[in-house]
Amino acid sequence: MASINFDQLFSSLLSGVESLAVTTLKDYEAAAKADGARMLQEIKTNLMEWTSELETGSLTPEDFKYLLLENKDVAEMDALKQSGLAEVRTDEFRNNVLNLVLGTVLGLVKL
Repeated sequence: MASINFDQLFSSLLSGVESLAVTTLKDYEAAAKADGARMLQEIKTNLMEWTSELETGSLTPEDFKYLLLENKDVAEMDALKQSGLAEVRTDEFRNNVLNLVLGTVLGLVKL
């Protein structure tokens, strides 16, 4: 089985976050892009480890999802909050980013 190229995966996730920002928060696009990219940077090391463990089977998809969602509170959306976006929409964007990561990684790993 071919191993996932993490750098390509991470680049794809960054692009996905930018697309999410454009499609879901047009008026706050710059802040959303900044917060989304910072969020990915904050979980990058863990994400690399978890993706590897998921590939080898030492981590189940359910475990991966749990670990990823546990990092939700770490990812503060400061730029969005400072720009005046409502907390509900800020949380919705954060959840969309996490779902993007979850779907992308699980879609690449052959289980």
